[in-house]
Amino acid sequence: MTAPALFAHRVADIQAHEAYLFEQVGVDPYALMKQAGQAVFERLTECWPHAKRVLIAVGPGQNGGDGLVIAAEALKKGMSVHLISYKSPIVFTKAAAKAHVELKEIAYEHNQPQAAEIISDLESLTPLLAQADVLVDAVFGIGLDRPFEGAAYRFFDHLNQCLATQNIPVLAVDLPSGLHADSGAVNPGTLTAEQTVSFLGLKPGLLTGAGRACSGVITLAELGYPLSYSEQAISVLNTPQARPPKPVSAHKGSFGTVVVLAGNRGMSGAARLAGEAALRTGAGKVIVATHPSHAASLNLTRPELMVYPVADSKDVLRLLGHADALVVGPGLGRDRWTNDVWRSLRHFDGPVVVDADGLSRLGTRSLQNNPAVITPHPGEAAGMLDCSIAEIEDNRLQSALELSARYFCTAVLKGAGSLIASDKQLNICARGTPALATAGSGDVLSGVIGALLAAGIEPHQAAVQGVVLHAVAGEICAQQQGEWGVLAADLFGPLGQLVNQRTVGPESRLRV
Repeated sequence: MTAPALFAHRVADIQAHEAYLFEQVGVDPYALMKQAGQAVFERLTECWPHAKRVLIAVGPGQNGGDGLVIAAEALKKGMSVHLISYKSPIVFTKAAAKAHVELKEIAYEHNQPQAAEIISDLESLTPLLAQADVLVDAVFGIGLDRPFEGAAYRFFDHLNQCLATQNIPVLAVDLPSGLHADSGAVNPGTLTAEQTVSFLGLKPGLLTGAGRACSGVITLAELGYPLSYSEQAISVLNTPQARPPKPVSAHKGSFGTVVVLAGNRGMSGAARLAGEAALRTGAGKVIVATHPSHAASLNLTRPELMVYPVADSKDVLRLLGHADALVVGPGLGRDRWTNDVWRSLRHFDGPVVVDADGLSRLGTRSLQNNPAVITPHPGEAAGMLDCSIAEIEDNRLQSALELSARYFCTAVLKGAGSLIASDKQLNICARGTPALATAGSGDVLSGVIGALLAAGIEPHQAAVQGVVLHAVAGEICAQQQGEWGVLAADLFGPLGQLVNQRTVGPESRLRV
């Protein structure tokens, strides 16, 4: 069964959708706020069924109104409720004001009048946190686009200090306060949520960069009014795609030949990992073109690899005549040998994956005539775009798009929530694990994508399929042995299972 298409939507599209609902469809803002609050409360009781004491942090906007609805729902279920904020009193307006009036009525009915009062004294927060079973973050939503200041900064700093010593789960309303919904950048002081309930549509900031780390498990609550697809929508990758069954009459030439140009002196492992990854993903044949110092021994542990020593570009050119796709860069180094073998690339116009040391050698027009994929991590991307790593991470979406445009290719910006960008579209991978943060993991990814290119899959789709396969293979390793100590070579078994659809991997952190 084909998984349903998932999309993330930028703030401008979400705000336009809300305006359409209120002004054109006639949706009552307060009714929508109640639906949102009820959806969060339902998730709260699913995750923490024994919770009795709920602490709800609210702000003056719509997110705060959602928090007030959650408080009312909790009171109806007999829970103890306290509201906290960075300031008091708060003047609620519009739908939030109506929610506050209803909360006061319910609080008096349940003999908890204090549940409608907002506490902002920092000294009072510490004992409340110590007694709470769950902290609900309903302070700021998608409209926040600046750092915390003044009282808000002190409030979140105090909460984080308390949470550092107390095991209290956090449930974020729409997104963690302080997270930039479009970019994934976070304010200092942003709380780390175990659960987030996102309204109407997924926000890209929840899925990539630092935003991924502070969002936890994400539940999409469309509230009966899902966002429709737009040209600005960002495709979310959540399900690995198996390779199709092999035709009965197929032979090894049917599935493409990958040439891996990699492995300078002392770095044969990078070539070995990329080459085997291509085999495990289904390449019919893999030729490894590598430094003469280790060519004779490289395939002793993987005899299926065809290994050739290359001394210069002439040696490489002879091998490129066999290539349906080229992987270049893993362990390539930056010395005279690198310069010599790199020259051969100008004569190859087929599909190519450029990774690692190959990225530093690219001019902006090097790949203009190739169907190509580049796979930089944030440090490499910073060098390619002449900026800092912080600038890359603060706006990962824009960075991926700029890499694609500058280098005339499909760009994979690796990291938490890897991004795939081309002139066709932008994708975010919602899968993956820190277990993949290990030496050689990127070499495996380049081999996976190389095999898909050799099979005739166009670059953007090859990158999309390769990134998700790689990410879920990492999740399988982490599930089987834990996140620490995973080796890049451990990915080979799960990759073989995934491409043959023998497994789908662990459950996604997205609930849709």
